[in-house]
Amino acid sequence: MPGLGTSFGRGGATTAQTDLARADAILIMGSSMAENHPVGFQWVIEARERGAKIIHVDPRFSRTSSMADLWAPLRPGSDTLFLGALVKYVLDKERYFREYIVHYTNASFILREDFRDTEDLAGVFSGWDRKEKKYTPDSWLYEGEPARVVGNSHAPGQVQVAGGHGQRGGEAGYANNFHTDPTLQHPRCVFQVLKKHFARYTPELVEQYCGTPKEVFLKIADTFTSASGPDKTAAICYAVGWT
Repeated sequence: MPGLGTSFGRGGATTAQTDLARADAILIMGSSMAENHPVGFQWVIEARERGAKIIHVDPRFSRTSSMADLWAPLRPGSDTLFLGALVKYVLDKERYFREYIVHYTNASFILREDFRDTEDLAGVFSGWDRKEKKYTPDSWLYEGEPARVVGNSHAPGQVQVAGGHGQRGGEAGYANNFHTDPTLQHPRCVFQVLKKHFARYTPELVEQYCGTPKEVFLKIADTFTSASGPDKTAAICYAVGWT
């Protein structure tokens, strides 16, 4: 779905491992970093020595868990639900750096009127072609954004939507065409769509499906999201990547 992008890229480790040493909170998921990535883990230890809170979410209690301030068990395959609940916590508690997301992310961009979320279409987003089993992402474009066609093809599925992985030269000037709401109140701005989408990811749902006790999740959520703002930073180390 259209959502808030990361600040340092997407799809892999796009920051220097040494930056972990400067984090105020580090959430490790998807691996035992102390055993699988010991070289990178040295920067986690350095951060802990500086006072950072280390959180490990993993089905097993491992060496990484023993060196963390907080460990949460979860059932294999339920990571997305856990992270979705963390997103909801951030939005509900307003644990985000508002000035940053308004000016440097797509939070204020307004989506087209024909965009529909999963709760509106029985589990799929708008543009799903059941026969071809693929999405035509035209409806995911921002309001005021012209469709960008790949090459000379106008075939379904060839629209280059904003937020995709293609080249986006002249980004600042291009973004000026979009309709935005800096107050983040418009019901179709990315921020509000994101908030509505993740409303279902409650701590109770985490306890039911992830197996993580509600009080443990809330402690982790509070600890991690407290490291937010212009003078604090948090990091997520997921499998072999960190953002």
